[in-house]
Amino acid sequence: MTPEYTDTKLRHWLLTLIAFAGASVSLLALVLHALNWLPMYFLIDLVAAPSLVLLLALGVIAYRIREPVFLRRLLTGSWAGLVATGAYDLIRWLLRVSGIISFNPFLSHPVFGRLITGLPETTQTSIVVGWAYHFWNGFGLGLMYTLLLGNVRWYYAMVWATILEFAWLATLPSVLQLKVTPAFIVVGFVGHAAYGAVLGILAERFAKA
Repeated sequence: MTPEYTDTKLRHWLLTLIAFAGASVSLLALVLHALNWLPMYFLIDLVAAPSLVLLLALGVIAYRIREPVFLRRLLTGSWAGLVATGAYDLIRWLLRVSGIISFNPFLSHPVFGRLITGLPETTQTSIVVGWAYHFWNGFGLGLMYTLLLGNVRWYYAMVWATILEFAWLATLPSVLQLKVTPAFIVVGFVGHAAYGAVLGILAERFAKA
């Protein structure tokens, strides 16, 4: 193993760890709130915008110093996480409009908005902020996956999505005051399966150097 190879690997993993930290801000804010350690708005107000600027800066740095593996994972995770979040919402919306479920699967979004803004869930601001947080979180979770695993086989993302669903069920319904029913659980797993499948397929196809 040559010193040049070692330096390249260290540089790659340093960029990866910094980007992973930036991508995890939305998730960390939610976890800290669930643990009653910090209110959700605190971390978001403090580092949400800087974390996005950091990710952009890391992309520019990676391009300039010719780190194609990291750069491709960063770019792919960014857009694939958003697309996967769209798939997550689409499948749940289809379940709702088809009449298969009777509850609103998007009740958590205005709650996120209230926790961030302090405004009632019915206000337009809380609804918009809640949806923005939802997509930011999906973006971050997708980016975390591609940064660490790159273009592994697509079903690894299904495992990632399943872990996220179990974590959601274990901690957040009580925090967000959502009623957990068998239908609620099934819809959650179906949505996360769609998220994982789309994220995994896109990452396997595009997260290559």
